[in-house]
Amino acid sequence: MTEKERIEQVIKSMNLTARQFAAEIRVQPGTISNMMSGRNNPSLDVMKRIMERYPTLNPEWLIAGRGEMWRTVPGQEPGLFDAQAPDPKEKAPRAAQKEEPQIIAAPQKTIKNIVVYYTDGTYQEFTSTLS
Repeated sequence: MTEKERIEQVIKSMNLTARQFAAEIRVQPGTISNMMSGRNNPSLDVMKRIMERYPTLNPEWLIAGRGEMWRTVPGQEPGLFDAQAPDPKEKAPRAAQKEEPQIIAAPQKTIKNIVVYYTDGTYQEFTSTLS
């Protein structure tokens, strides 16, 4: 099943028209129309908007077609970047040994010129007298 077909399935499962779906995910109706006609593939922005609007939709299903369409327990399935509570059965990691910070020598630089642009379209230039 393609991304387009999965998006069509989301639209059908929500009992929405393409225009209503576009409004739900805050995109132009033409964006959805072009995807449904096969003219364009769904962009990353469209996919992100769908996942933001429907948080119970399984992102892995939407993007890759793996798993179920909806998360099994809405809001409970951790996402890729969700914080997870530590497992009490696991041993706590040993504290890392503290290392002394290293000082890295950087080449000495001096300011040659500064230009300040103002909102009225003017600017002022400052040139260093140091060389």
